[in-house]
Amino acid sequence: MFKRDRIFYIACGLTVIGIFLAIIGKELGLLFFVGAYLLRPSLHEFGLARQYADERQLMIHSRSGNIAFIVTMLALVGYALLRVAQGKTAEELYEIIFIGLSARALTGLAMGGDYRKAGVIIISAVGVFSAIFISLEGGFSLVSLAGVGLGLLIIGVGQIARKVPRVIAILLSVIVVGVIYFGRLYEFQRIQTALWLFFVVPLATSSLCLFLGSGKKEDAVSGKTRSVTFGSLGVGVALVFTLLILFGGKEEPLGEARVLTEGEVKEIQGIPCEGMVTYYQDGKLESCILARDDTLSGQVIPAGSGITLTPEGVLDRCSLPRDTYIQGHLCKGEGPRSWNTCFYPNGNLKLIWLGQDEVIQGIPCKEASFMADVFGGGVSVFFHENGKLKRCKCAKDITIEGRTFKKGDIINFDQDGHLTIPH
Repeated sequence: MFKRDRIFYIACGLTVIGIFLAIIGKELGLLFFVGAYLLRPSLHEFGLARQYADERQLMIHSRSGNIAFIVTMLALVGYALLRVAQGKTAEELYEIIFIGLSARALTGLAMGGDYRKAGVIIISAVGVFSAIFISLEGGFSLVSLAGVGLGLLIIGVGQIARKVPRVIAILLSVIVVGVIYFGRLYEFQRIQTALWLFFVVPLATSSLCLFLGSGKKEDAVSGKTRSVTFGSLGVGVALVFTLLILFGGKEEPLGEARVLTEGEVKEIQGIPCEGMVTYYQDGKLESCILARDDTLSGQVIPAGSGITLTPEGVLDRCSLPRDTYIQGHLCKGEGPRSWNTCFYPNGNLKLIWLGQDEVIQGIPCKEASFMADVFGGGVSVFFHENGKLKRCKCAKDITIEGRTFKKGDIINFDQDGHLTIPH
């Protein structure tokens, strides 16, 4: 079964590198172990190095891969539920689960060989999910109706793709590039994950499928073309979600963590805590859920807020359980792990998400919502340390210092309250 061919020796080399890195204490060694193990099946699945494989090997790789996928998904779900039961967060695990399921669904459609049909199905699925997500975000409102309309429009585009696949493929490519640029997805913020996962990646995949299926004979597409096309897409998607996890992730506790039993309240360094409690390495409190209303660094913070302190014991940020006025601004809150309200060491606000449109220092700033942030390039409000407004999104048209800004534009100010143009 294990042939001593070129792939075998390359895998051995990767393993040796991994062992060396592990010996010197570098966790990067794990990547080389994984790469060594997956090298042969990955090359075979992408249609490369087929000369080193027989049908029996390919069948074994396929069946073992299916079983491994099932086991991995079940293990991730179980571990996520365990973390939740322990009072810990599981957002990263949920994202990995959705990425795995989406990759499975998209590759299953693409590898069926009927590329035009696969592209149409993927576009229609994007329309359905867009309508669902926007409706859930907007509740019973015009936003929900607009979401349903958008979903139907996308589904309609998918049906048109049956007749003119190449035209729709080009259109989708333009839309994907536009969403990435104007939505500033290249910043790889964690809140953008859903847009990457359920909109950009599926539309990019459907565009490629429609290009491959635009000819009269889809079976004329060579195996090499399929491998290069979908292999490049796979590498790109893996890179995107790696960057999202690296640059959009939350800070991990630096010290120990423990979960208080349900209903248990513990006074820690003068702060009433419940739920999950984390500590810095020197034993000072890092974060917890506030058990009752308390005043921290001069701020009245309501019970149920998730709070994080600096190593000096100063309030750094909090996630409010409900919309709450802080320093005169209605800050958005939906639970102890939701929208963060951040503070400077002097107690002044650093970042907030508004619970309603609000005029701040003469500037109409827009209310925060998930969809507005994902599709609109950011609706957070930033302040300078001296309390002056630093950045916000316009809630309506306005003229400042002779310049006209439209509703939805981002405005930036310096510490003296004058306009600045970001580079």
